[in-house]
Formats: sequence, structure tokens, C-alpha cells
Amino acid sequence: MHPYRIPSALIWFSVLYLASGTSSKEIVVDDADTQIVYIADGTLSSQWTTTIPSIKPEPIDATKVHAGSAHTGHGAAKASFEFTGVGIDVYFVLLNLTNLFSLPTFSIDGAMQPDRVKQAFLDGNGEEIVYNAPVFSKSDLSNGTHLLEIAGSVNADGGNASFFILDYIKYTQLEASSQNNRALIIGISAGACFGSIAIAMFTAVTSLIAPPWTLILIIGDGLQNQLL
Repeated sequence: MHPYRIPSALIWFSVLYLASGTSSKEIVVDDADTQIVYIADGTLSSQWTTTIPSIKPEPIDATKVHAGSAHTGHGAAKASFEFTGVGIDVYFVLLNLTNLFSLPTFSIDGAMQPDRVKQAFLDGNGEEIVYNAPVFSKSDLSNGTHLLEIAGSVNADGGNASFFILDYIKYTQLEASSQNNRALIIGISAGACFGSIAIAMFTAVTSLIAPPWTLILIIGDGLQNQLL
């Protein structure tokens, strides 16, 4: 009775099938990667060092550090990383010395973001050194290019300066196929919507002009005349 509903149902089935193919991948960027930009003036109040610091009484185990390397930020040292994706995580070698040093801040595209340093300590179950500590996480970003910034600080009143050890960064990127699927899904959905509207409007108009059985007779007579 309503033949236009069948193709719409098939279209929406195709949309659901394509949506299930969405996938993503995680990319790990080590601290030594040149994609990370380190900024410091080289003074004691703002510097980066690439040797794993010697900590007492428990030294850092280099075999537990990602790729065996780390960047240690002192004072107002800063780091930035530009990436294309939908989420990002930052991992530190986290020392249980937060009462002696202030923590750096994290921002995405210029907007300050909350960290999860305290939670990382809790996840470390009281260890003096927590390896692979996820100190920052952001997962609700729009699919595009973003800028992560990590900034240490030096208090003007002579308080605690920042001291932190960057191990690696991990960000989530959509696969190219899933981006194409999203565009195709939007296109099919829009086509289904406009197609249904057009057919519904045609049906409404023709129902005002003549009853359905009259329309069938008119079409039938036209086809018969063409055949003759």
C-alpha cells in the first residue's frame, strides 16, 4: 500500500551496518620523539634534562621507563605536542614527592584541563615511584588537529617549583575507513530523509487531485495508449 517505505527500511539497515565498522587506533609517542617541542631558557628555573634523574632512597629503574628514556622538566619548563585525533593521554614517571614540588598544568587548544595525578598515585598502591602513570587524559575531543601543552611553574614568592618526568604520550586517531563510513552514513541518512519527504509530498498532492483508484486508472490508460 505504501511502496516508499521499503527502500527507506533498506537504507536504514545499510546505515546501521556501516556504523558498526567504526574503528580507531592508538599511537604512542616517546618523550624522545621530535614531534614533542620542549621549551626552556636553560636556567635553573626553567630547563629540561634528558638523563633519568637519580632519586634517593629508591632509584628509578630505567628498564621500567618507556624506551629507556625520559625528559625531566624543572621549574617553568614547557612542552607542546600537536596531534590529529579524538583523545590523548600523558604518562609520567611519577615520584611521591608532590609535597616538595608543584605539579605542571595541562591544556588543550589553550584551555586548561584537570589532571589525574592524585588518581595515578592511588592506582600506584602507595609505591614511591609509579611507572606508566596516566597523569592526564582527554577523550571527548572533536576529530581534528589539537595542541597539547604541559607547563611547569616557578612561584614568585619562593615556593616550590615544578619537577616532573615525562615518559610518553598516547593519542587516539580514527581510522581513515571509519571517517569515510561516517561521511557515507550522513549522506545516506540525508538521502533517505529527503527521499521520504519527497515521496510523502507527492502522495499527499496526488491524493488531493484524485482518489488512488482514479490515479491507477489514469496511469493504466496512459500505458495502454503508449503500447497501441
